[in-house]
Amino acid sequence: MEFPDAVPVDSTRELHDWLVDNWWVVLVAGSVGVVGLATVVKFAGSPFYIHKDSALFQHGGWYILNGGTLYVDIWDLKPPLIYWVSAVLALLSFGNMAVLQIYGIIAAVAAISGGIIFVGLTAHRLTDDRFAALVAAGSMLLVTSLYTFPYAGIRPKYFAFLCGAGALYFALEDRSLASGVAAALAAGFWQLGGLLAFLVVAINADRGGARGAGRTIAGGLVVTVLTVLPFVLTGRTIPLFVEVVLGPIYGVERYTLVGRLLTLIVELGPGLLLVPIAFAGYALAIRRDWRTYWWVAAGGGLYSLQIFLEFQGTIELVLFFVFLALGAGVLTAELSVPSRQSTLAGVLVVLILLSGLWAESSAIPGNDAAVDLQQDHDIPNYEDLPPDPPNSPSMQEIYWEKQKPDNCHYRLGHKQKYFEMVTGGSIHKTTCGQWPYDQEPLPWLLDALNPLS
Repeated sequence: MEFPDAVPVDSTRELHDWLVDNWWVVLVAGSVGVVGLATVVKFAGSPFYIHKDSALFQHGGWYILNGGTLYVDIWDLKPPLIYWVSAVLALLSFGNMAVLQIYGIIAAVAAISGGIIFVGLTAHRLTDDRFAALVAAGSMLLVTSLYTFPYAGIRPKYFAFLCGAGALYFALEDRSLASGVAAALAAGFWQLGGLLAFLVVAINADRGGARGAGRTIAGGLVVTVLTVLPFVLTGRTIPLFVEVVLGPIYGVERYTLVGRLLTLIVELGPGLLLVPIAFAGYALAIRRDWRTYWWVAAGGGLYSLQIFLEFQGTIELVLFFVFLALGAGVLTAELSVPSRQSTLAGVLVVLILLSGLWAESSAIPGNDAAVDLQQDHDIPNYEDLPPDPPNSPSMQEIYWEKQKPDNCHYRLGHKQKYFEMVTGGSIHKTTCGQWPYDQEPLPWLLDALNPLS
């Protein structure tokens, strides 16, 4: 990789051409540099802060290595791959939780940077436009938590982003087997990655026919079998199903339509303007060549529905933003004229800066008013929930003190409390994963899958 010449600042056209000539260096260095630098700054401000979710995942990896059983001693509704990653990191940290936190941060930065790079590569492969690739990759920075939150530890959505974006790139490279593997890995980190897996099968079927679809499915099946097999062999299939499949179904939050739309404004701020930009790109591209671009619009449309399923922050929309970013890249390529491309890129740079300010401060007018309005139209996510057990330690205490809790419900999140409440369980259990219904699992599943029952 050659080191590029100095960045020209004399004219917009010269800067545009310089970015085109050095697009790969800018893509890699920019992605790693922005996410890495922001993480260093945030870490310096709050050294070794760990979010309660990240504490659960990283502690869970350590706990598994020290006798804990996932979905039995540890209740969680996330698929298991994040715990395999954290277990490897815990092994490499030799039981030092501070080192484990550093490893978690490094892994988070690497996953996010890799995901942004894959978005840029996908846009380039799709449009054959280097500037469009940079615009698409840069648009991911409108998901502000991608660069403001890795300092707080590891999270499964970072890896779902990496694997999902990689799956799309491999599909366009006609590497259908690798595409299927990456898509299944995305679902193995986060259930909503499963939707992308179906889309990837469709893309490979469109590009490679039955053989392409078959190889994609084969790759996905290999990952699925390797992920589920340890639970089958150890008799933990029921706990896996109860917490990873049933748990999220019961955990869908209550909301009002107005409140949810206002939440979008509160969480995204100026970044919400990427939606019309992306959809304009979809419209122009499909009008010109729908056979090439159909899947970008389909992915954007499907993942836009996610806001009505799971939305607790900007990171929840990371896969939706992959398709919005690709839409922005497609629009950039459709504009074609450098001056127009530069104008769109300038608008997005302003949005990125404003979104960062919106997320990290209340300096932008309207921020506090939007929050107040959203709270006026919001309702509690769940009805009455059981209280925490007395003297329950925080997730951070459990992490740093390397505790082995007596109860499996030690994260004490709202979703797990609600699940136990509506299924007649208890948050005071020493082990979790029990089948919650009177009917046996197989007859229950057959009835659930039968539309006539």
